[in-house]
Amino acid sequence: MEVIFQRVSATAYFSTATRNDGVTVRVPGYDRTSPIPHDLAHFVAEHEFGLARGFWGSVAAGAMFTNMKVVDGRRRPHADERSKRIMKANGLWLGAGEAVAGAVHDAVEEGHTAERALVALRKMHGVVSTEPLPVGVEDVERAMSALRAAEDRWAQVPAGEGMALSWRIPVYDPGLGDRRSKDRKGGRRKPRGVR
Repeated sequence: MEVIFQRVSATAYFSTATRNDGVTVRVPGYDRTSPIPHDLAHFVAEHEFGLARGFWGSVAAGAMFTNMKVVDGRRRPHADERSKRIMKANGLWLGAGEAVAGAVHDAVEEGHTAERALVALRKMHGVVSTEPLPVGVEDVERAMSALRAAEDRWAQVPAGEGMALSWRIPVYDPGLGDRRSKDRKGGRRKPRGVR
């Protein structure tokens, strides 16, 4: 998925995401007081931590959050049902994405160490899960470094222009299961070219 963070003014932005199905959606931004747009922090942190089921991964899979709108392309049949299924299945992960983005964003903007950000991240993670957090300080340092680089790039984008980033994490769609690989009679489909 290709995402463009479009600067409107010094404090306003929006994003467009062109998904692999050819649909482009617009995600509104919000006026901000920080140098890093919230959605950009989400993108970088979720991508660095490999969160296929956070906000941007859900968008890539076909989720349409209420504040989004299609600006190009044609949605597939049953797209609304698919969107609801993705958001429901990814609910816990959407919270995890918010925690990861918040911890990394705050650490970069407030000049905290990766160790301090990891402590904050563990606290936030504890609210949504009893499982241990599967990341270490090196992971947080890598995400913070990537966000600083994105911040530097964003600072160079003039009003009316955008910054493009590629989402390269495979899409997770909880409803597909084995349905793609079975024919209507319930048997396995043969690969193309096999008789």
